[in-house]
Amino acid sequence: MTAKRQKKEKSGKSTKKQKTATAEAAVKEKEPKEKFEVEFYRDWCKGCGICVAFCPAGALAMNDKGEPEIIKPELCTGCTWCEIRCPDFAVRVIEKEEAEVSEA
Repeated sequence: MTAKRQKKEKSGKSTKKQKTATAEAAVKEKEPKEKFEVEFYRDWCKGCGICVAFCPAGALAMNDKGEPEIIKPELCTGCTWCEIRCPDFAVRVIEKEEAEVSEA
């Protein structure tokens, strides 16, 4: 076996290990972690659906009563578009503390 080929095989093995470690890290990142909490002030909300329409992550939806709710909290990116666009100031996005995120 030539020195060039041995070097190539060694680099291939380390690349494989790196890919495995990267894949494991990606799986850990994909685990649902609710970093943000979305609160709705039901008394102020008129059910216009603007918050749902502007949610880029698709975390919000209208329920059967015509009220917005967070259906997939793990998708919330904390962009606050729902909060900013709400004409009634009925939405609030709160970033959770690190301890709360690790417990969830």
